[in-house]
Amino acid sequence: MLSKLNNLIKSFEKFSLSYGVISLAVITVGNVISRRAFNCSWSFAEEVSQFILVLITFMGISYAARKGRHIRMSAVHDLMSEKIQKILILIVSSVTTLVLFYLAYYAALFVLQVKGFGRVTPALMVPFYLVIIWVPIGLFLGGIQYLLTFIKNITHKEVWLSFEEKSEYQEF
Repeated sequence: MLSKLNNLIKSFEKFSLSYGVISLAVITVGNVISRRAFNCSWSFAEEVSQFILVLITFMGISYAARKGRHIRMSAVHDLMSEKIQKILILIVSSVTTLVLFYLAYYAALFVLQVKGFGRVTPALMVPFYLVIIWVPIGLFLGGIQYLLTFIKNITHKEVWLSFEEKSEYQEF
């Protein structure tokens, strides 16, 4: 069940992040070519790029948590015994889960408030809540990833940095 949930989220992340980055590159390069070759900038390019950056940033929270690429004190963590590492990862993943769900809740309330105001973007007149809807979604999915990490560490003997990434010390 947890693996199916993880795979569903992974597919959504892959789709949104890969197409987001590709779209951002196409729009940016296309606008530069248009500006240089035809002396005409695309009026929507900056606004759409901002939309995509919001999507990439907040979907990236979940992706980084999935891959165990979040900011952590790996030097300190790696020097600890496995028992202390397990305790630390349980504390960090549980607290981070709660914080991300808390932030997602308030971000969702903010999105609903912005929707109620009827605010739109200046160039494309897109409802602004459609741009910031990615904030609570990304925070919520990140919270799910940390919850999955917590569950994985409760149910397995080894230390896991994420649901998919086992903690392993690498000598260089």
